[in-house]
Amino acid sequence: MKRSLAWLWVLVLGAALAQAPKVDGKIAGGEYAKSYKHEKSGITLYWSVVGDTLYLALEGQSKGWIGIGFLAEKSDKKKGGDQYLFYMEGGKLVALDMYQTKRTGAPVTDDKEGGKNSLLAAMATYEGEKWTVEFSRKLKTGEATDVEITPGRKLIVMLAHAEKMDPKEEHKKTERWYLEDFAF
Repeated sequence: MKRSLAWLWVLVLGAALAQAPKVDGKIAGGEYAKSYKHEKSGITLYWSVVGDTLYLALEGQSKGWIGIGFLAEKSDKKKGGDQYLFYMEGGKLVALDMYQTKRTGAPVTDDKEGGKNSLLAAMATYEGEKWTVEFSRKLKTGEATDVEITPGRKLIVMLAHAEKMDPKEEHKKTERWYLEDFAF
């Protein structure tokens, strides 16, 4: 009994000491618990789960916007996708929380489908076509327009970017990728 109480104390203390990454558009060494480089897209994902919040960063090259999305399962192309699109306008980051209502085509902002912007924080740097985007969101937002993220449970991650900063600019098929069986 003493041993299990000691382990419980270690787990509680470890969780209390877990540092949340600073959402400032810059990735410091050791800031995130895990990372994954997707070779085909050149995009690297960094993430940490702290309490009920996912902290996520993207680094990649693009002349235009960059985005990431989540699907609980792939049943009808992108339909049901929880998507986040990032672009610069007047030197400032615009971060959109979007939902894919149709199997193809552009997503709509969550508020058009009864949801809300679930981004807790978002910052980015964009220099010489290199993106560094950091953002945070709750693992479970309670919205139909957002995919629930459970650490260790597999889902599909969608990555995309476009040739222009215009959020209405569709990406080419060669500028989107699906990472199946991905787990945070």
